[in-house]
Amino acid sequence: MTRFHKISLSLAAVAAGLMVSCQQQKPYPLFFLTESDTAEAGASFNILYNGVYYNRMPMLALKHFKKFRSFLNDDGTYGVVLYVKEEYRSRLYTQTLNNTGRKILPVANSMAMPPLFIDQGISDGRLVIWSGLNGYDLKRIGEVVDPAEPEIEEKRYRDEDPRPKLEVPKDAKIKRDATGRIIPQLYAAE
Repeated sequence: MTRFHKISLSLAAVAAGLMVSCQQQKPYPLFFLTESDTAEAGASFNILYNGVYYNRMPMLALKHFKKFRSFLNDDGTYGVVLYVKEEYRSRLYTQTLNNTGRKILPVANSMAMPPLFIDQGISDGRLVIWSGLNGYDLKRIGEVVDPAEPEIEEKRYRDEDPRPKLEVPKDAKIKRDATGRIIPQLYAAE
């Protein structure tokens, strides 16, 4: 085998490895945003949902949780209890204590879920999304976070997301900050 053939085979192996790694799914985009102090921070720091501004930087994301437990709601959607990893429990407590009287907005796959009202600092390390998730969401969460009861969770998993893709409402008005930049808006799952 010539040197050229060895180099070609090596490059082919590297290319195949890159193709496989590129085809792997990204972690499921689930995160929690805290209500913003003011709209004056503009488009660089805020996201708008139902007339309330939220900080663009997530308080916690899916990678900060160690396990989850889902539950079925009367409307057919799932809710989920997420258990924070030990090393992030103080962050959760501090963030919720400092934001008492405000809201936390759970966002799953670019869709806003029902906001949570913060009445005190969360010291038990649990955050809840009360409704709006489906079996596809649970499957994707389970790829990153361990289920508390795998035998129950796996029965709820689905391979496809049955929700229609979100569309901007017809009566939606573009919001701009003081410099004229568009402030991104989130919409709820239908």
